[in-house]
Amino acid sequence: MGESIFFNKKQYFWVREALEIAETLAEDYFRVDLGDYERFPYDLQTLANLRVLEKTQRALAQVCKYEYYKRESFSKFKGREFYRICLQDDKILNTVQTESSSLLRPLLLCIVTHELIHVIRFSLDPKKFYLKLQEKRMEESDVHQTTYELLKYLKDPQVGFFLDLYRPRREEGGLDSKGPALDNI
Repeated sequence: MGESIFFNKKQYFWVREALEIAETLAEDYFRVDLGDYERFPYDLQTLANLRVLEKTQRALAQVCKYEYYKRESFSKFKGREFYRICLQDDKILNTVQTESSSLLRPLLLCIVTHELIHVIRFSLDPKKFYLKLQEKRMEESDVHQTTYELLKYLKDPQVGFFLDLYRPRREEGGLDSKGPALDNI
């Protein structure tokens, strides 16, 4: 019988745990309150709950942006954004199957932290979501560096393993750099 392409209950718990840790680290680093849903409207979904356009073959996770208008009064509408962190369970599980299944928890922490940093940066400056390719490369490099800054103090050797794996991404800053599978987070 084949491996599941969806997280099981235990793995889903690890996703929620990774989100809690990432939120705490990011709130301290950026000095923001992620509970302020008006400023930071986001959620996290796993593959079982993703819409077709939220699924990707190119990455372990991605952030999707939704724009909508909220009625403030009878004739006045205000534009709003909402971000969804979309975890690609199948890609993530395949990555750890290639390495070691014991690496799933630290990998989830790295991925969720990385994507949450994107959400914060997009929320603070919505134009960042629509950057041109060269600017996206620089933005991605900045996010990789910030992910490293947040996670390096955990002193977890398994987290350190992943931080080392995508070190070239921090140093080279390119979306096209060739390297380990983690280049696609």
